[in-house]
Amino acid sequence: MSAQIYYFSGTGNCLFVAKNLASYLDGQYINISKRVKEKEIVLQSDTIGFVFPVYAYTYPKILNDFYKKIKIISNPKYVFIITTYGSTPGRSAEKFSKKLKNLFAVNYINGILMPENYIAIFKLDNDSAIRQKINDALLTIEKISADIKNQVQYLEKHNSPLDYIKTGLVSPLFNFFLLFSHIFFSADKNCNGCDICVRVCPTNNIEKINNKPKWRNNCIQCMACINWCPQKSINYTPMTKKRPRYTNPHIDLKELYKE
Repeated sequence: MSAQIYYFSGTGNCLFVAKNLASYLDGQYINISKRVKEKEIVLQSDTIGFVFPVYAYTYPKILNDFYKKIKIISNPKYVFIITTYGSTPGRSAEKFSKKLKNLFAVNYINGILMPENYIAIFKLDNDSAIRQKINDALLTIEKISADIKNQVQYLEKHNSPLDYIKTGLVSPLFNFFLLFSHIFFSADKNCNGCDICVRVCPTNNIEKINNKPKWRNNCIQCMACINWCPQKSINYTPMTKKRPRYTNPHIDLKELYKE
């Protein structure tokens, strides 16, 4: 089965998932943050997949820009959504599925627990927990791949009152807060002007001024800049100064830059 798998990834977790799914499904894994810069995005496979992280119980807002540029050549026969999350997915997949309904039906929704990467608020996993979560994720990816090959109809549901509150209340507040998040980023004296933060930012939100990064107001809180910084010079409020960084250990920067 050939599939087009569109993924968005900041620290490598979703790229890791998409890459492994593509291997099982003999498909392509395609970087949303690169394609969203194009005039239109043509979907032309019988099997279409979307892999994205959960941000504050919803999908990353870059997917709204991606959605607006989708052009359908022929309706896909099977569409799946896979989310990655550090605690709970909320109703993120259901919310994006509802948006896609204007284009085509979604046949399969599932989620994969991955190592925590939201350094702005949460304590990140230790090395042992990271290894365990990734090993568990590989087993889940294998099962999900089998489901997709067999075109299983499955829509993972998160319909508890708490899920509705998280996605319905927390998510809008988070997206509003994004307008001001640039205020909290900074780079200390260890910054060597390597440009990695500029290159990994999926929304081109970072520019270099006087050999130092400066953040604008189009941040989506993917935490790519702070986690990929080789000097650990980037911080998001003083709270992150002593926190470890996380990038998926099976993904390198060259893959993250992949078109």
